[in-house]
Amino acid sequence: MPIQPNIARLKKLLNRDDGLGGECTVHGHRIKIMDVTANKTLVAKDSGKIILVHPAAATTITLPTISSSIKGWNCAIILDDSATGLDQNMDYTVDIDLGSGTNLANVGLILEVDGSTGDNCLANDDFVTCSANASSGDRFDIFTDGNRWYVYGLVKDATECVFATAGS
Repeated sequence: MPIQPNIARLKKLLNRDDGLGGECTVHGHRIKIMDVTANKTLVAKDSGKIILVHPAAATTITLPTISSSIKGWNCAIILDDSATGLDQNMDYTVDIDLGSGTNLANVGLILEVDGSTGDNCLANDDFVTCSANASSGDRFDIFTDGNRWYVYGLVKDATECVFATAGS
């Protein structure tokens, strides 16, 4: 079998238009998980990770600085007490800093599993604040379009995790 047709076929496969615009990265089949026990500033390479927060004290998770270079950056932040998984068991506050002081006009909702009224992000809300009575499993899915953060949370009790203009 001649080698030339196989090389031509390979080039054709590598140069095909898959409609993804070159914005696809394959990392394998495992989810990337980061365990956090103290203040942490996330960076561009943390995109796509699940951040499990097991606070050993009051903890702030700071998102990367907004810019067009991180368009599509995303993560999930999940509170975890590392032990019981009980309701209202976090013991320490957890803040998610969405760009403190920059007033990015972020967008988001925090919904409660018990069906009570949740919380929505308003102008100048640069934080998600979770009290020490937040629950293991409270989750926030976050992404950016390069101009602002989009935050969607699902929590046990929406009074324990709210959008705010400052950290707790």
